[in-house]
Amino acid sequence: MKKLGLKKVAVMAAAAFTVLGVATSASADTQSDLDAVKAKIAETEKKVSEGQVALSKLESQEAKTSQEIATLKKNIAARSEQLADQARAAQLNDAGSMLEFVANSDSVTEAVSRTVTVATVVRANNQTLADQKADKEKLAQKQTDLQAAAEKQKKQNKELAQARADLAVQKTDLEAKKASEDEAKAKAEAAKKAAEEAAKQVAAAKSTDDAEKAANQAEAAAASVSSSSNNGNNNSNNQAASQTTSQASSQASSTSAAPAASSVNSSSVLAMADSLTKMHIPYVWGGTSLSGFDCSGLTQYVYGHFGKSLARTAAAQAAQTTRIPVSQAQPGDLLFWGEGGGVYHVAIYVGGGSYIHAPTEGQFVKYGSISGWAPSFAGRL
Repeated sequence: MKKLGLKKVAVMAAAAFTVLGVATSASADTQSDLDAVKAKIAETEKKVSEGQVALSKLESQEAKTSQEIATLKKNIAARSEQLADQARAAQLNDAGSMLEFVANSDSVTEAVSRTVTVATVVRANNQTLADQKADKEKLAQKQTDLQAAAEKQKKQNKELAQARADLAVQKTDLEAKKASEDEAKAKAEAAKKAAEEAAKQVAAAKSTDDAEKAANQAEAAAASVSSSSNNGNNNSNNQAASQTTSQASSQASSTSAAPAASSVNSSSVLAMADSLTKMHIPYVWGGTSLSGFDCSGLTQYVYGHFGKSLARTAAAQAAQTTRIPVSQAQPGDLLFWGEGGGVYHVAIYVGGGSYIHAPTEGQFVKYGSISGWAPSFAGRL
């Protein structure tokens, strides 16, 4: 019986080693993928920054050109006025007046001088008109080129921002997967240790009953191996839900009035929201994309990436949540300003008295502070 027990334990220990090897390999593969995504994020963030600098330069050049355009328009207007004054003063509006101007000379010398004057004025007028036309064409072309370059840069910046957001989602998914695999690896290591300990006990057993007990311990270790293997295959959302349930149970024991924690993976939500604060995304009334967000458009966009469908307005989103005091808000909860149908603003709470939101016209998606602008209440999804 003792030999049978040792054989059984040897099989269990081998199973533990096998699962541990698989778990370690999976964790290493995921870490490699995660490192690759982080490298892409760093590269994309650099391109985003460079794109913003390029756009700022183009916009600065466009502003400078607008000033030049205004100056040249004034010069053109001045030239036109000067021509009109010259025409009125010399009465050179037609060939007859020109001939009269020459014919009224008191001498041949004066007639020649007046003829030269007329020719000079005509040439000057023609040159001025040609300069006006060239200036207008130059201004129009320069303005067109700058506007085209700015639009092209804006398009590139938007594509980079979208790529950065997609990478942020990949990063959070891989981090959740890595955490799950690390947990499975830890369980497999514990199971291996238990199997090894059981093998020692079987070897040291002085009776059949002791050997059988030790073998049963090995079977329990094997069951733990199987459990860790199954857990390792769970997706990050299941893991987040399990963690959330545990947190909710702990919270319920301390305060029965507190609602259950959100089923949304808050770490993933916050990671994505944080990435959006680095993209210089402007506030746009009614905006729901990376080209521009309003407050509810931002929350709808972020939570939508994690399977949570939110309504379009702040008031409607408030109606989708369980209302709680701001003091009980947890990272991933929503914060609201206003009451009832008068709710007019929403933000994502990140903890520590801070939140992420799309503030107002002329500003970008950014962090805010409860101490600086206190919300009316919090809402849990």
